Amino acid sequence: MDNDAFIVEIEDGVARCSMNRPEDMNALSVELGYPMVEGLTRVLDDDDVRVIVLRGEGGHFCSGADLALLGENLDPVFLNESMKTIAAVILRLYEGPKPVIAEVDGFAVGGGLGLALASDITCATERALFCMGFIRIAAVPDMGSSYFLAERIGVAMAKEMAFTGDIVDAAEALRIGLVNKVVDHEKISGEVMELASRIARRSSAALATTKRMLNRYHLIELQTALSMENHAQPVSLLCEEHRAAIRKILDRWERGLGAREAD
Repeated sequence: MDNDAFIVEIEDGVARCSMNRPEDMNALSVELGYPMVEGLTRVLDDDDVRVIVLRGEGGHFCSGADLALLGENLDPVFLNESMKTIAAVILRLYEGPKPVIAEVDGFAVGGGLGLALASDITCATERALFCMGFIRIAAVPDMGSSYFLAERIGVAMAKEMAFTGDIVDAAEALRIGLVNKVVDHEKISGEVMELASRIARRSSAALATTKRMLNRYHLIELQTALSMENHAQPVSLLCEEHRAAIRKILDRWERGLGAREAD
């Protein structure tokens, strides 16, 4: 499942998806955009893929829109169709059942920031730089960035980033909750894949339901959340995966092994 511009590697239930246009900092050009949509669609549809890792090659995640397609060169019909196509994939990344981890090195700008924040977990290197760059070109947010940013860091902070177009470094991104963790750039790929592999070993059904519940926390009141849990939990507890997990834990207890040593 390879393309020069967007590389997909699948191993043990983890799809490692890499944007590979380092010469333009993985800008969302025609050369990258269509292979990316195709590649992500295929892993989203692949039942053997349990976790998706999204990253960029060449020291940058994604620098946003290809400026060569904007300004005097803008084709409104092409823009509209392209935005609808990629929006459908972003919705599936966020709403779909598979956990998504973004590995961000270097720039995540504009639509590239939206793409990074469509993930469930965002890991960054110390070199990562985040920017809602739309205002710099007299444009408005797209690719879900307005929604994801406000969800991550709150409306007030999101407005400051969006109104100013200021660049936020990795340390500040961690402080305000934009990312989950910051890892040395030489170690991040290994740590992200280790995390993805651990998650991939969990129950895919339980992961899907848990993701759906957490995605809706801000849309519903507590009573509705409790009702969702009351309906979903009995189904989970009646499945064989649950029974096998309990047997494994009890067996470890009988052998004197603690929870921290469990897989």
